[in-house]
Amino acid sequence: MWTLLSRCDAGAFVGKDSYSASDLVALGYASERLTSMFGEPESVDGESHWDVETVFAVERDVLAPAARVMFDAFAPEWNTRLSMQAANLSLGWPQMEQMLSRVMLRDS
Repeated sequence: MWTLLSRCDAGAFVGKDSYSASDLVALGYASERLTSMFGEPESVDGESHWDVETVFAVERDVLAPAARVMFDAFAPEWNTRLSMQAANLSLGWPQMEQMLSRVMLRDS
């Protein structure tokens, strides 16, 4: 499962020094919540950028542990997870799976 999802985005930004707002949105983050998640950005050519280390640390230390708890909470009830996706609720299951995939690949 992780290998399939990791192909979606894990290698897309390798070698970058920073993530732009559009990079993070492409990874599934809500544009209106970037500053609350990653702190104040630096402005580069008029676009907001966050340091790669900051993004990696937030994903590894905050988001991945929280997503693991969410997955554990709903693991026995895959029907719940599927119905949330089918209803297009904004919980972001696919985005959480992809973020966990990135964290696991970085840690390996």
